[in-house]
Amino acid sequence: MPISQHNDFHSQQERNILVDFIPAVLKHTKSEGYLIEYHYKDKITNKLIRKRYYLNRVVNAYRKKSDGVNHARRIVHELNEKLKTGWTPIFETENQRLYTPILELRDIYLNNKKRDLRADTMRSYTSMTNIFNEWIEGSNRSGKVTGNFLRYDAICYMDYIYSKGYSNRTYNNTLKGMRTFFSWAVEHCYCKENPFSNIKTKTKEAKKRIIIDEKSRKKISEYLRVKNPQFLIVCQLVYNSAMRPKEIANIQIGNIKLDNRYIVVTEDNAKNKKARCATITADVIEYLRPLIKGKPDNYYLFGMNKELQPAAKRCALSKFRKLWDDMRTKLNLPQEMQLYSLRDTGMIDLLHAGVDELSVQHHFDHSDLSIQAIYTNHFDPNLNERIFTKAPKF
Repeated sequence: MPISQHNDFHSQQERNILVDFIPAVLKHTKSEGYLIEYHYKDKITNKLIRKRYYLNRVVNAYRKKSDGVNHARRIVHELNEKLKTGWTPIFETENQRLYTPILELRDIYLNNKKRDLRADTMRSYTSMTNIFNEWIEGSNRSGKVTGNFLRYDAICYMDYIYSKGYSNRTYNNTLKGMRTFFSWAVEHCYCKENPFSNIKTKTKEAKKRIIIDEKSRKKISEYLRVKNPQFLIVCQLVYNSAMRPKEIANIQIGNIKLDNRYIVVTEDNAKNKKARCATITADVIEYLRPLIKGKPDNYYLFGMNKELQPAAKRCALSKFRKLWDDMRTKLNLPQEMQLYSLRDTGMIDLLHAGVDELSVQHHFDHSDLSIQAIYTNHFDPNLNERIFTKAPKF
């Protein structure tokens, strides 16, 4: 292509930022001599950047001028071949990681963290980043690179999360997760700043749980004793042993110490990663004794089967929620009565029974009494009756 025609093409393409580059050309002027000029697109600013190389030393190093010009033309050809593959001078002069496609960041992050995170945490991060990538593709941002994912994009994503009707708690947990995700990206040079760092959290909502009174607990017990005695044990462990549903799902036969009347909650299973011993009551011990007899230590107490019998593979945590929801519907109990409500109820009942606050704090694995106060602040349908009948006279 003649130089004049190439320059016309050059001027036309310079105005069109949809192209990734404008091919390199060899130029010669009286004032500047021999030089190569090309344009590449900065994927962060999305603008074409002009680049020039002076080749007077290269050309003049040859005795024959034509040999020097041929060498310069070979440089132009090699440069254009590199530009066709997506190469830019940024890869040699600046941080290459800023140009990582945003959709690839998730896999890089998860591969990096899989050795450090627990399996449950890994599943949570996998789910969170999967939702993020789906939004990236659905919002036509798949062409973005990590260095060009800015605060505006982060705000748009959090607006999307809010528009889905999630609770403020879920919104805040998502925001916390994304801050962690992009803090890692900044630390590893995929971003210059964390785009989620200055987004405010939503006001925390009050926990939508109420305590489960003795009458309702009796109904639950009578129903499950016939329909699903294994799930009744789950409920008793939540209420009496202050175990969280996730901790219960991960109980292995080897963790159960019947003679010592407790279940070991390992640090890998505990919410705060601190091992503890959860007390078990006499009725639970008597049920567990024949159930676990002869079972391998690595079997889970609640296995992946219809009856929740011990097995090599543990049941899904969602199984507990489904069984609870089905039971609650059949017994016509309020929706605010959740499986976790049994834990709150057990805490309040221990305090009412005269157990000191410090012992209750340790039993329920709370870091301090202020945390405990959050969980004891629930509506008690029997409170008015107790006050009415037991309040002293003025």
